[in-house]
Amino acid sequence: METIRLNIAGREYPLSAAANEVESLRQAADAINAQFDAFRQQFQVDDPVDLLAMTALQLTSSGLDRNDKKVEPSKVLTDDSLKQIEHLRQRIHKALEL
Repeated sequence: METIRLNIAGREYPLSAAANEVESLRQAADAINAQFDAFRQQFQVDDPVDLLAMTALQLTSSGLDRNDKKVEPSKVLTDDSLKQIEHLRQRIHKALEL
């Protein structure tokens, strides 16, 4: 395991990940940031919570569309991935409360 720092929506998040997952996590953060910025410009929304919710919905629905069928989230994401996503969601929520 190694610790990396990901910048998501202008905030840094330290994350522990297996070495073979680091690049995909960085790519995921890049995709989130690109969609976040696109929504901010397109809809002129400044609330990061709204933008992150819109981004999560867009990226999740895109992933499901690629599979071309209904897929249960637990079948797409591993338990570790779901735990990491929930951990990030909690950290984002807590950071935005400040």
